[in-house]
Amino acid sequence: MTTKEYFENLLDQLSLKIGDEEREIIKQKHIDLRKELREKLDLQDDFLTGSYKRNTLIKPKDESEKFDVDIFIAFSNDEHGESDLSDLRDLVINALDDIKENNTDLSITTINTEQRRSVGVEFGSNFQIDIVPAIEIEKDKLYKIFDKRTLEAIESNPKLHGELLSKANEDSGGLLVPIIKILKSWKREKCDYLKSFHIELIAVKIFTGNTIDSISEGLATFFDSAPEYFEKACLTDPANEEMLIDEYLDTDNTREEIIALIKTEKETSETAIENEQLGDENSAIKNWKNIFASIVIDNDINENSVSSTGPTIISSPSKPWCDVT
Repeated sequence: MTTKEYFENLLDQLSLKIGDEEREIIKQKHIDLRKELREKLDLQDDFLTGSYKRNTLIKPKDESEKFDVDIFIAFSNDEHGESDLSDLRDLVINALDDIKENNTDLSITTINTEQRRSVGVEFGSNFQIDIVPAIEIEKDKLYKIFDKRTLEAIESNPKLHGELLSKANEDSGGLLVPIIKILKSWKREKCDYLKSFHIELIAVKIFTGNTIDSISEGLATFFDSAPEYFEKACLTDPANEEMLIDEYLDTDNTREEIIALIKTEKETSETAIENEQLGDENSAIKNWKNIFASIVIDNDINENSVSSTGPTIISSPSKPWCDVT
């Protein structure tokens, strides 16, 4: 096995494979749900966001877990500028309860109100749609959203984040998105206190304007360049330069832990690259397994987790960076 084949196999195991039929079902569900919400709520904007939209979604560890499709809905700043998250969630929950009762064609089975920042809409299948309420400050440029950990209001723009990731992925020759999937799985296993957005933002900064010749080279570059971003809180939100997105590492007292881990992974990845360049693929793969062995997933969510009350889901190889809006 070559290093390239090792990473292809790894990606195949951790990627959530969404077939054309399932993608069409999801598309129709979120289009219909957004239409219903616009009719019942005075919204300024609504759009897809999150890892499904950016194609950085990875397979849940447990086959019983659903994957999330995030819909971002923005209320008027003039009418709701002083509202807190609980106010917005109440408006959304009431609207969704009404939609569930009166639009049976949508086949909503459950409104999940237990989530901290969003409201989940379940359809008896292996995905759910999460409604994320926010307030529009400036259309397409700035929104007041609520931090997933603290639930405090912050100003940001998920549209810009998606655009920047798309640009960096193009610059990289399409390899940045699979690299981010691998890094998100690595984070989940070894340093789950890190935010996925934090990893994505660092990767975008490292690779914007730079090509990537291989996944192994890209991962080694990430581990080589990332330490400077962790020495102190320094990473600002591209949509709001007044907001440091990595201060939480000091609040959580995890900065030293991630610095030590990243430096270890850097050394291992450097050895892997050296072995690969020497033609010793077996040793290179052993090096990479020291970093990524724990992220291997055996279950296949699409085969086992569809409820009998939900749509039939067909698996096929996932599509690269597709627009699902």
